[in-house]
Amino acid sequence: MTQKILKYTNPSQMKLKEMGSRYPSRLSFSRSMLRTLVKENWKIKKSKFDLDKNGFGTAIYQITTKKEIYSLVCFSRFLKDEDRSDRVIADKWDTAYTLHIGKINEKDLDRLKKNVPLQESGRNSPNELVLSRANKSVRLFKRVVECLSKGVQPKINEINDVGYLMRTTAVYGSGKFGLSDFIRTKEVTSFDQPFRAEMLAVYIIREFSVDLVEHIAYHLNPKKAVKLDNKLKQHLGIGNSTGLGMAPFIIKHPKLVHKWMSQYNLAIEKIVSTKTLTKNKLNKFVALINKAKDYLNEVKTTDNYQIEKNKEALKDIKKIINFCNKINSKIKKNKWKNILNFAHKNLSYDAQEIIKVQIIELYPGVADNLSNDMSNSDEMYLKVNQKISSLKKFIEKNYNWALKINFNKKENLHLFWYISAEKLEPRLGERFNENGSELEQPLGIGRMVNNLYCFLESHEEILNETVGKFLLSYPEFRGIIRRIQTLSDYKLGEIKDNILAKNTMPVDMLRFKLSFFGASRYDPKSEKWLRVSFFTGAPFYKELSKQNVDSWGFATMNSYQ
Repeated sequence: MTQKILKYTNPSQMKLKEMGSRYPSRLSFSRSMLRTLVKENWKIKKSKFDLDKNGFGTAIYQITTKKEIYSLVCFSRFLKDEDRSDRVIADKWDTAYTLHIGKINEKDLDRLKKNVPLQESGRNSPNELVLSRANKSVRLFKRVVECLSKGVQPKINEINDVGYLMRTTAVYGSGKFGLSDFIRTKEVTSFDQPFRAEMLAVYIIREFSVDLVEHIAYHLNPKKAVKLDNKLKQHLGIGNSTGLGMAPFIIKHPKLVHKWMSQYNLAIEKIVSTKTLTKNKLNKFVALINKAKDYLNEVKTTDNYQIEKNKEALKDIKKIINFCNKINSKIKKNKWKNILNFAHKNLSYDAQEIIKVQIIELYPGVADNLSNDMSNSDEMYLKVNQKISSLKKFIEKNYNWALKINFNKKENLHLFWYISAEKLEPRLGERFNENGSELEQPLGIGRMVNNLYCFLESHEEILNETVGKFLLSYPEFRGIIRRIQTLSDYKLGEIKDNILAKNTMPVDMLRFKLSFFGASRYDPKSEKWLRVSFFTGAPFYKELSKQNVDSWGFATMNSYQ
């Protein structure tokens, strides 16, 4: 791998296949949130746990930070099995949650009790940071209740087969449905980095899932019931079901995406350029790679495509281990760059990403500071004095991928993105098989750039005009020109692929974003949605310490046996 491959401006990293091969790292929001929790000594306690013997009622978890107090309010309700659904169009859930600024008084609780279980249909205030809901993973939930009520522990294989007791179907924040928007949240709360509030809410929902199952087990058999063993408990994550609603975020927030990618790549570059590869570091790296190998052997998925990806990554992990064993005796002649070179030339994208995140894992002094600087504004701007000829040359240089696409071919215009009337969520339609393309959202950046370029090609007389003058006559191009000009300084903000093509797999976009959240155990259910887990392997709050806050990546059953 040449130095060019490591450059944070490398555009190939934003091809969909590579984006869909990413794994969580030390820079992921769930990891940085937990480090902040420990470093700043945040306190979490149950201030209310008013549940009946079946686990229905209200619970409140109070979080005390350096700045103020927050409350995660949990509502648990009876739900018929036939009403339980992962789909965003569902309107009933086992549980519903909000993360609220401050302590909860009776007036607040009464308002939240009426609105939070309604989710999108309810009314929220800027004092609510996060809105979420979750359903029980019925098979495992019932099994754990059954075991604990009899005084025995479930098998760790049973835990691993599912991975969670409850699965969220949405975690809303950043101004949706009346919630506090991120600009305000960043200024007035402890959550000054993207998605930190959401990750705290998810972490405590995981705590609640175990408290709930233990509560039900106890009331089923008070004399024999036991708590869930800490080692088994730690292998539980909190599930999440994610669909197309997440995908447009990547296109609508290009400067933020660039920030995430540049910080990740900067971590790699700093390690390669400043850190010496010693035998001790190489041995630790091989141990981490072996842990990833065990993870791939254990992780469960029913998707054939993901199964094959995992198999290929497993084969490639063995190759990198063999390579490391060979260079161990010649350690003085080798560097981290040699390992990355080998991976780039010989291994799949998934294996390459595993190698990168495990290298980053070895250097918290490099990565952790970068993880605390993952925010960027969404502001875009026009350079009205730029000549159209200059703009055209810039497109030729930086959007060559878009100019190569023939949009006269149906397969390159097969899909269109729109917003559903019922849930106001992004959806995908098939342009030549379905109605509704007139409602298309402006997300096909490649097509928009291509259209602009073709227009400029056919109007040579305007090449000497300024952008400002051009837009007076052709205002329909304002949005795409503003994007092109703004992103001239943010090379990793653009997906370098045609997301309207027939062979597009939106799940690649979902996995890209989820990797920065810290999700693992990818289990696609189609090319449009998947299930994942958060915080699998992470210590629960009472066991959390400086020593174990960062040792839970690629969690395996072997970690607890």
